[in-house]
Amino acid sequence: MAPVHAHSYEPFTGADVPALLCLFLVAGVFFLAFPASAATTSLHIEKIAGDGTTILSSTDVDAAWMETHLPVYGDGVTHYYHQGPVFVDDPDPGTEEMIRWNAAEDTNVQEKDMGAVRGTAVKDLVSLAGGMDPGDTVTIRAVDGFSKTFGYRNVYLPPDRQGPMVITWYREDEGYVPEYSTGMRLVFLADATTNPWGIHAFGNWDWHESADPEYYYYYAQGSERYPTTTGLSVQMVSSLSIRQASITTVPDTVPSTPSVSLGILTIASGMLAGGWIILRKGGTR
Repeated sequence: MAPVHAHSYEPFTGADVPALLCLFLVAGVFFLAFPASAATTSLHIEKIAGDGTTILSSTDVDAAWMETHLPVYGDGVTHYYHQGPVFVDDPDPGTEEMIRWNAAEDTNVQEKDMGAVRGTAVKDLVSLAGGMDPGDTVTIRAVDGFSKTFGYRNVYLPPDRQGPMVITWYREDEGYVPEYSTGMRLVFLADATTNPWGIHAFGNWDWHESADPEYYYYYAQGSERYPTTTGLSVQMVSSLSIRQASITTVPDTVPSTPSVSLGILTIASGMLAGGWIILRKGGTR
């Protein structure tokens, strides 16, 4: 029979108090420096001029107001999916890239269920601060500072395979924010035409075909890059910031005053014109 090892414990004494106080102090500082992120219930929306600093308009709205005053997207029954990275390698770089974009939309999709959600379209939210024009961008930022930026056409003219961009404030299995722990969350309500299961999945190739390359998102692992749409799904969204396209203006110029009087210039012009006529007549002979 194996021997039983007894452990002796030192009784708590007053000498331990300073050490315990120091421990509690360090723990308190840690939690202040790294607060736990929580679901958001309101949004700050602003529009910034092309100079990057001038705020043209701004407003704040909460989830309850959005549900009451703006169109609701999603029915709280239909599930929507994004697609995670496709961790497949190939010795040929071109083949490898296409494998990872996964046009068939048949890998790491069902595992990325965003839930049966309801929410408000980004296009309706940005309209509260003046909306966007072609060339403008909108940055969707989380409470922890993570952000993603999107172009005009993906907000206002999304193809069916991308679907509308929606800030969701309700998920069927959790309820409304703040109980909806990752809300408010950006979810793309894509159609169900591409994947083999007939589910509403926003796949990597869907984004490849819907957005300009500058808006692609990659999961990086060392030197390897894997396209993914889960990385576009900003969680705990706290703000939307519209940035106007930069406009290059040509400065106004004032014509310089002639050093010769206008009368002299007029006479000179007339003489030159007359000389030109004489030359032309001489040339016809």
